[in-house]
Amino acid sequence: MPPPPGPPFSLLIVLNGSLASAGKTTGGGDLVLFKFLRLTPLLPDLLIPESAQGFVPKAGRKFLTQQNNQLSTLGIVWLFVRRILQGVWCAWRNAKVYDVALAASPFGVDVIPVWFWKARRKGAVIYHVIPDRQAVNLATQIRFGLAALEQKITIAVLRRACDFIVAGNDFTKQQLAVRFPGKPIFVLPAGFDAATIDAVAPVPKDPNLACFIGRMVSQKGIFDLLKCMAEIRRTRPELQLVMVGTGPEREFFVSEMNHLNLAGQIRLSGFISEAEKITLLKKSTYFFFPSYEEGWGIALAEALYCECRCLCYELPHYRSIFGEFPAYARLGDPADFVRVFHAAGPVAAGQKEFLRQYDDPVVARQLTAHLETVAAIQACRPVPVTK
Repeated sequence: MPPPPGPPFSLLIVLNGSLASAGKTTGGGDLVLFKFLRLTPLLPDLLIPESAQGFVPKAGRKFLTQQNNQLSTLGIVWLFVRRILQGVWCAWRNAKVYDVALAASPFGVDVIPVWFWKARRKGAVIYHVIPDRQAVNLATQIRFGLAALEQKITIAVLRRACDFIVAGNDFTKQQLAVRFPGKPIFVLPAGFDAATIDAVAPVPKDPNLACFIGRMVSQKGIFDLLKCMAEIRRTRPELQLVMVGTGPEREFFVSEMNHLNLAGQIRLSGFISEAEKITLLKKSTYFFFPSYEEGWGIALAEALYCECRCLCYELPHYRSIFGEFPAYARLGDPADFVRVFHAAGPVAAGQKEFLRQYDDPVVARQLTAHLETVAAIQACRPVPVTK
């Protein structure tokens, strides 16, 4: 007879770096954990900023840290320093020993507090290893430099503090295996909410509408999009590009857009509601996504599920996740992106059904299984068998 099931393992999730707040765009890393918390039967304790707690109404005990302040580069740095200190203070005061403690990101604001919390196994979610970056101005160069420095520090902390890693894709897993030899590394898709998309009424596709969804930062290829649209305008002047999102390089983008006289071809929508975003994706014939770095590609997955013809720069992990459904251009080559646009045929049959494997409930069950495996290893219990 199989042994009787033991009590649920105790779990702490550190979302201390979350910048989510009502009425604002939520980052992809935050979304993965927020959706997991809504869907899992577990009730983990949370270390989370006061401004983000509304995104996770179902949880165990919440340890609240400083809410968001003015989100300039220096403002974020100072905010994160205060949150780290608050997280360490909460860890010192809390006597509970968890089976598993999980940092929701590789950022210091999540990783450093996890180091101090009491847990039998500690891990971190890492969807992306920062590559070499080329800055478009001084402010971006400072931001990139701080991010690279932080990554060096947190990797050093993770080597000492963490027992396992959750990676966003097989390519990232390979990168992390070199940095963390001997540590178990699990792969977890980011996923998307198919039910929410299906609930929005379908609309006819506009053959002259393309869209982009993402942060207004150079890593997303927004300045390459200007070059692409300037070239596409020569043969397809009727094509309109709607760009959804905000970010620190928006003003510089607007300046460059006006310099190229592209205001008639590009519309900046800023932050819009989830329903408005899905309606836009369902109406758009094309989805332009020349991003230079992605941990997974949630926006790309949503656009594919909405049956857009998706064009993107080819990143190392894309084909292993999305197959041949997007049309791929050479990384960092706007001219090739334009060539791929002109050569792109209709949406391939089976695109929407292929994406269903990344539906949020499936992903939530996968993360639960990974954490059960970690808890079972530390307790020397049989590893649960999940389907």
